[in-house]
Amino acid sequence: MSESVRLLAILGPITLATGATALLARRIVARTPLAVTMIAIAVLASLVTAVDLVVLNHFMLIDPNDRAQVGLVAAYSLTAGVAAALVAGSSTTRAATRLAGVAARLGQNDLDARAGELHASPELRQVGEALDRAAERIGVLIETERRTESARRDLMTSISHDLRTPLANLRAMVEAIDEGVVDDPRVVSRYAEEMLRSIATLVSMVDDLFELSQVDGAALRADVRSISVADAVEHALELCRHDAAARGIRVDAELGAADAVRCSAKLARVVHSLVDNAVRYTPPGGSVSVTARAVDGALELTVRDSGVGLAPDQLRLAFQPFWRGESSRSSRGSGLGLTLAQRIVEALGGEIHASSVPAEGSAFRVVVPGGD
Repeated sequence: MSESVRLLAILGPITLATGATALLARRIVARTPLAVTMIAIAVLASLVTAVDLVVLNHFMLIDPNDRAQVGLVAAYSLTAGVAAALVAGSSTTRAATRLAGVAARLGQNDLDARAGELHASPELRQVGEALDRAAERIGVLIETERRTESARRDLMTSISHDLRTPLANLRAMVEAIDEGVVDDPRVVSRYAEEMLRSIATLVSMVDDLFELSQVDGAALRADVRSISVADAVEHALELCRHDAAARGIRVDAELGAADAVRCSAKLARVVHSLVDNAVRYTPPGGSVSVTARAVDGALELTVRDSGVGLAPDQLRLAFQPFWRGESSRSSRGSGLGLTLAQRIVEALGGEIHASSVPAEGSAFRVVVPGGD
């Protein structure tokens, strides 16, 4: 056997063993814990060296008594372990570097930083996934905080605006009476009526604000109090009949078979807000109707009016706190009725939808679970 052939015969198995070990190391790194990977690489390197020596000796490709040949084969066989260690080490190093970079970017408020898919040990993949989830949650929390802060500023601005008018009216009328500017009994009586209206507006606003602050989904779902749909609608209509009658507005209800369906006691507040809103936006001589039906395990309530209606751009603002249509800016009401209705419905796990045609009227449809 020529020296070249003999050399190839020696190096061939060792080279194959080195490649196979490196490939196996890559698979081990991605599937086993880091400690197990290190142990496996050490064991593989030792096994490859021993197997190489046994195989080469079996085929008489080396002289076992030649220490130089045995040492050379053993040293070269160790390249299998080195290759495996390099594969594992490079994968681990890349993953660790990537994780460190993502952590550094997050520390600099770059919330778009993500580790993504890591070709590394399960521990490092878990760290990467946890880091990505944390970044996502932090981003959601920050965005929620920004929206909350924006809503808080808008709410405070709206409250200040809506409180200023009745308070200014009260102050002007009280000062006029107190300073003797107005002393005619009839004018004083008219002022007293105006002051009562302003106070009623303030009381209504404070009540709605307090109730809005108490709306909590978990608390509402835990509230097991229930009433029939008929009782909820009747209670709501009773609170609105005086104002409706004063303006000649007909208010009626058509509940059909849904009248005996049980619903949350809070639904009466929703119906009251919707009917009260409909009465305020309906011109004298108009009509407001409440209909209900049970369908597919849900209760559907609809309040329709023949009022002035809303344009599409106004309809998008209908549920915003303190928003009121121009035709209702000078009327009573806190501007929180529809907001409160929406919050209650959503806390009950339902939905509320609005539709409207200018000059023809509006409809508000409420769908809540439990209409059996």
